[in-house]
Parts: sequence; C-alpha cells; structure tokens
Amino acid sequence: MLPSKLVLSKLLETLYDAAADPLQWPQFLCEVTRAVHGNNAALVIHDVKHLTSAASLHWGIDQSVIRRYDEYYGRRDIWRQKALSRSYPGWIATSEEVCSMAELRRSEFYNDLVGPNDMAHAMWSLVEQSNSRYTNFGVYRSLREGEFKKHEVQLLRFLAPHMKRAFEIHFQFADLKHRGESLQAALDALSAGVILVGHKMRIVAMNRTAAKVVAESDGLLAIQEVLRADSARETSLLARLVAEGEATSNGRGLGPAGAMLVSRKSRSPLQLLVTPVRNLKFDVGSSVKAIVFVNDPDQRARPPQLALEALFGLTSAEYRVTVLLSDGHAPPAIAGILGVSRNTLKSQLSSIYRKTGTSSQSQLVRILSKLAINAEHKEPAQM
Repeated sequence: MLPSKLVLSKLLETLYDAAADPLQWPQFLCEVTRAVHGNNAALVIHDVKHLTSAASLHWGIDQSVIRRYDEYYGRRDIWRQKALSRSYPGWIATSEEVCSMAELRRSEFYNDLVGPNDMAHAMWSLVEQSNSRYTNFGVYRSLREGEFKKHEVQLLRFLAPHMKRAFEIHFQFADLKHRGESLQAALDALSAGVILVGHKMRIVAMNRTAAKVVAESDGLLAIQEVLRADSARETSLLARLVAEGEATSNGRGLGPAGAMLVSRKSRSPLQLLVTPVRNLKFDVGSSVKAIVFVNDPDQRARPPQLALEALFGLTSAEYRVTVLLSDGHAPPAIAGILGVSRNTLKSQLSSIYRKTGTSSQSQLVRILSKLAINAEHKEPAQM
C-alpha cells in the first residue's frame, strides 16, 4: 500500500526541486530512503563500454565507501554484472531478484564493502539508459533488516517515472552547464569581442574582450543587461540588426543582419558585425538569438578551431575548409588542396554556410575576420 497522498506529494515536490537545484538531491534521497525504511541511497552510473561504475549522488553512505566503490569495487559489483543483461526501460528489481544471497555472500564485493556498510539488501530503478551507460537509483539496508517488502517496491515503482523525468532534467542541466563553461572558455580565447544576445537585445554572455569594451562605457553600453550604444540613432540601428538576426534564428526571416560602426568620444569607431545563430544555448534557459562581434579591423589572423566549433558546431573537416576560404582560396582549389571530390566539398560548403548563417564566401570571411586571435595580445602565462 502506498503512503498517503500528502507524503507522496511532498516526495514529488522535493524530487522536482532537486532536478533544478542539485543542492536539493541529498534531501530527496533522505526522504525516499526513510519512506521505504532504508539506510542509505545512491545514484550509480554504469559505464557499459569500460564495465566500470561510479556513485554520482548518495545519502547515508560514508565518503570513503563511495571512493572505494568508484576506484575498485565498482568493477567487482556482482549486482551490476548480473543486472546488465536484465535491465530495460522501466526496470525495477530487488537485489534478491538479481543475485541470490548465497552467491552474494561469496563475493569480495559483499564481504569487503556492502555487508560491513549495512547495504546487503537493495532495490533499484533504472532512471536513464543509453548505448554507453545506464544509471540506477538504489536504496539499501542491512542484512538484519531483511529484504525490501512488496509495498516498499511499490513506492519505488510509483516514483520511477517521476525520477526518470527529474534525472533527465538534471542531466540536461549539467550538460548545458558544461557546454556553457566550454563555450565561455572558447569565447575568452578570442582577442575580438564577442557578445551573445538573446531576445530584445538582452546580453546572454560576452567574452573578456567585449566585457572590457563595454566596461569603458564609451560607445557600447550594457544597461540593465541590455545592449545599447551611446547614440540613440546607433542604438536603433543595432536593435534593427539584432532583430533581423533573431528573426532568422527563429526561422521567421532570411536576413543575414549586418555590420555597423559605433562611434566613440575620442577614438576610432568600434566595428560591429551582427549575425544570426541557430540552436545555441549558453546556459539553462539562455537561448542565443544573435552574435555581435566587436573587433579591430586590423586583426587578420586565422580564427581558432575551438571557437568555430563552440559557436557554430563546425566539424574538423569543415574547419579546414573554412580556414582555406578565409585565406582567399576558391572552392576548386580547396578541393585540390584537401584531396576531396567537388561533390564532397560542395556538401561541406553547404553545411558551413547553413551553420554560420551565411550564403557566400565573402559573407563568411567577414565573420571570420572578426574572430581572429591577435597573438601579440595574448596574456602572459601565470607563474
């Protein structure tokens, strides 16, 4: 029999809070463990290719036990070995269904790790599975407390689809966070200024170079996280270019946006190039609608591969083609240099233009010129 509706509601509230806020996971693990009269709980990620396992989240388990499992006993996890061929989407099982107690007791895994740490009995729910890994949520208790009962397994079965959804959200947020960090590193490697702009010119992110330009409050401004120019006329033009880029990004327009000058008090005007971008998210909920490049026109070095991969999703082969285009080579010459057929090159060019929101070599070169690294301006290494 399931707990009361109030108890179930509280469990689900904590679960979905944890999906968005990783700091809440221990609280959920604690609540669900106590609800089924367990001692501890863990989310364990199993690497199918390398046959290794690691505890990603846990509650009630000493950190030294987690470390020993991750470093040694994960490979000797007899439960994982037995369950690998049995698990399927929606799979829920108790440890006794996977491996007999007699066989478990003969294993190094039991005698050195789970037995001494009150984890002799377990029940699991499969919350995530792919070709490379699968992830189980498990609750554990000691030998003296006995097997998990039918009504306790029933609670885990009730929670299973919710946990699957919550962990999907959790992993997506983690991937977005990692991608955001990787993209920020790529942006910061550029001497050219790069500003990622969202809806209504809201600044999603910018690299160090652009941040320095904006911090000077001379020509280009950030007012309440919205991109502006000192001049009202230039702000209006910038807004129009960004709106055109956003329309193309959303599939409602075909315009390439464009370039403009932003005047400054006593220095040469800043050169801005606004370009659409599709399917780029910097962080959770931060959809990028246009990229604004802020650059010195004298910079003419090749753009770094990391930046082009992060910003536009170019492959290594497409990067090589892009570099040769930026050097002024015509497509037939590029096919000869790379040793590929013209049809292959045509396909690569089509992909490059689509990903960068351009339609010609000249438009592409204009964007690439804004991404150039000036080696003379690299910061010295820190000792």
